[in-house]
Order: sequence, then structure tokens, then C-alpha cells
Amino acid sequence: MILDDIGSFPLPHGITREWVEKNLETREYEEMVQRAFLMKSKYLDTPNYPQFRDMISMFLDPIRNKEFQDDAYLIAEKYAKIRELEIVEKMKVERVRVCITGAFELYYREFRGVIYEDVLLNIAESVYRFARNALKFENVTCISFDEPSLGTAPDLQPEKELIERVYDKKLRADVQVHLHNPVFYEKFMETEINVLGIESARNPKNLESIDPEILESHGKFLRLGVARSDVDCIIMEFNERYNVDAWKDENLAELAVEEFESVERIRERIKHAFEKFGELVKYVGPDCGLFSFPSQKVAMKLLENLRKARDSWKA
Repeated sequence: MILDDIGSFPLPHGITREWVEKNLETREYEEMVQRAFLMKSKYLDTPNYPQFRDMISMFLDPIRNKEFQDDAYLIAEKYAKIRELEIVEKMKVERVRVCITGAFELYYREFRGVIYEDVLLNIAESVYRFARNALKFENVTCISFDEPSLGTAPDLQPEKELIERVYDKKLRADVQVHLHNPVFYEKFMETEINVLGIESARNPKNLESIDPEILESHGKFLRLGVARSDVDCIIMEFNERYNVDAWKDENLAELAVEEFESVERIRERIKHAFEKFGELVKYVGPDCGLFSFPSQKVAMKLLENLRKARDSWKA
């Protein structure tokens, strides 16, 4: 059972996304990315590169840039690179997970739900070009395609055959798809995705929708969210319980995470997941990204509790 994270991570105090966009090539940004990766590495087996940028624009902007294109929405291979991954690879690191925003998500943000297959398939090839370039680094052991709108956006309803055409390329690493809702999971059974990512810490009922026999018969595994990442709700519940404002106090925010996402609570979720799915559970981690956490210190408390929960469950 491998510990990973979805990707996004809080910016250091005083840093904005606008600053990041203007300083991508600077030494200051390199140090910021490397520092965050090493922080996550303390508790995770396969940390994602720290995704400080917006998950849509960091891929869609270069894909739609005509100077970078082989065709409409088809990025040339040499431009399909992730700056943060290249920064991480300047260090000696054992394992890296690489999140890439999925083809349906990028298409939906650009065109909404009416699907023009030629454009969608060009976007799909573009995201695979990012993946293939990432896999030139031997320590990249997992690629994850983020598809949060599949199953949550009512006007995005691709047929099973189209999902299979988009995700029909084999890669040498584990390939996850990160879904916010499991309603489409069966449509991935004939794809080259081998790990289905399901958020289940905040909404345990999501696990009831998954049939382990279907997974096993198709050779698929699970990546389960076992720690809540909806920190807004966690802090709101904490504030209401104790009549405080944890947003204004980092120590209180850390206490909120400690109380609502304790080692014991996360361990119970791992235990429950393993009882139902057994060895089909290949990865566990937070439900979603941690960008909205009030600080890196508070995000690290969640990862620390996650690590302790997994290790104590294994023991």
C-alpha cells in the first residue's frame, strides 16, 4: 500500500500564483519546489511534484499556444514538459508521481460539454506527450490523469468507447485516473489506466459503488483517498465547535487537522478499505490536493498523520 498525494501544495507565506508564473525560471522558484518536494518526501512513498500552478492553465496554455503546436491543440513533443518535474529531477530522488490534467478536463474547461472528437483526441495525445516526456526520468513510477469533472459535470457525458479511445495508450509506469465521483469508473475497465483513484475519506459511500470483482477481472487496482483534504470544512467545523477562528492562527488550524483527521480516524478508513478490497488497494493518500490548506505546516500535519496511520495499520 503506497502513500502518495494528488499534487497541489500550499504556497509559502507571502508567495502568490502570480509570483510563481513570473518566476518559473528563477533559482528562487527552483529552491521553493525542491524544498516542498523534500518536505512531502518525509512522509510519502511516492510524492507528486509540488503543483503550485493552476492545474488547467499549466497544461492548457502551452497546448493552445500556436507557436508550440503540431496541429490545433496538439503540442509538439519538445514543448510538452513540466517545469516542476525538471526542477525535482535536479535532486537525487527515489520515486516521483506526476499528475497531468486529463484530456476530458482540459477539453471541458475550453469547450464545455459538446464534444468534437478531433479536438479531444488531439488534446488526449498532448497529455500523453507530457506523460511520455515525464517517463524519460526512470524514477517516475506513477502518472496520474486528473479528471474531476467526469461524473460531476452533468453536461459532460462521454460514451465508454470515447473514454477508451482517449486512454488507449500503454505507458511503462502505473497510470492512475483521479476521479471525484466513481460513477464513471466502469467505463475505464477496457482502457490502459490500471489504477482507479477514488475520493472516499470525505464521502465513504463512494466505496459502495465499487465492485471488487469487476476490478479484479479487468486487472485494475485502486488509489483511495483516506484523509480528508476539504480543509475549509474541517476548519469551519472546528471553529463552530470551539468558537474560535483557526484561519487566523496556524497552530489552531493544525489542531483542527489533528482532531478531525487523527491517526486513528485515518487508520480506520485504511482498515475498512482493505477489508473490502484487500490487495486491490495499491495506493492511499489524501482525497485531493492540499493547495487550499492555510500553510505548508498544516498540510504536513495531515501527511504526518497519514504516514503514522498507514505504518501502524501495517504493524
